[in-house]
Amino acid sequence: MNDFFNYFAQPEDDSSNASAKSQKLVKSVSRTIDLLILFADTRRYLTLQDICDMMDLPKSSAFDLVNTMVAKGMLEMKDKSRKTYGLSLLAFNIGSAAVADLGVIDVARPYLQALNRETGGTVFLGVENRGKILYIDRAEDLSLVKADAKVGSSRDLHSTSLGKAMLYAYTDDQILKILGPEPYPANTPLTKTTALAVLQDARQSRERGYAIDDREDGPYMYCVGSVLRNHRNEPVASISVSSHINMLTDQKKSFVAAKVKDAALMISRQLGFHGQVLY
Repeated sequence: MNDFFNYFAQPEDDSSNASAKSQKLVKSVSRTIDLLILFADTRRYLTLQDICDMMDLPKSSAFDLVNTMVAKGMLEMKDKSRKTYGLSLLAFNIGSAAVADLGVIDVARPYLQALNRETGGTVFLGVENRGKILYIDRAEDLSLVKADAKVGSSRDLHSTSLGKAMLYAYTDDQILKILGPEPYPANTPLTKTTALAVLQDARQSRERGYAIDDREDGPYMYCVGSVLRNHRNEPVASISVSSHINMLTDQKKSFVAAKVKDAALMISRQLGFHGQVLY
């Protein structure tokens, strides 16, 4: 750390030595960021060898990088016998601070809690992140059956109602670009894995004003979601209610869907949206 500050405290130096040192510093920062992204994307604990293989690093470089991040509190050894590492609470807190800057959590939370009381389902708030839906808040105090998605976790856009709600706010061309080449991952036998099936589902969702995940991401859950828009009519987040399929009648499904639509529109109004419908 002292070397870093000493370097920038020095007067400008056009020598090759100064240039090389600058490149080394940038490369070090780049590797640190790449490693954080690797842990965020894989969502599992990694050994030193895993990191070497996935980042194409020499073992000595990976060792120094991991040890530095452990010393700084960004990584922790999670299993001493297997020598696996994972993100620390400090890393989570930094990420949470970034999410809090979005402002949508504070606006949406009272509505999430109200949806939880009214429907008995687990209520989620999410944002699109790197081609996935990232769960950034949840309300479950009165949930009869709690869904397993945790704040900070990511799921597929095409199989969750939270993800679909966000995805279907885009044009068909944008949807296909975001999802990439088909077939899409089949998380259950009911997951829509082709472009044709996804786009048909998108059109139906826009017409009714909400997205449905009917056991497409997990075998027992029925979920309803809607997009949230801001003052520029941009999709900025989505909400959903997840319930156990065996606890829902057709009448209850319609009730939950209506509550989700109403809550999404009210939250969007708080974010400056002036339209009449969200899709």
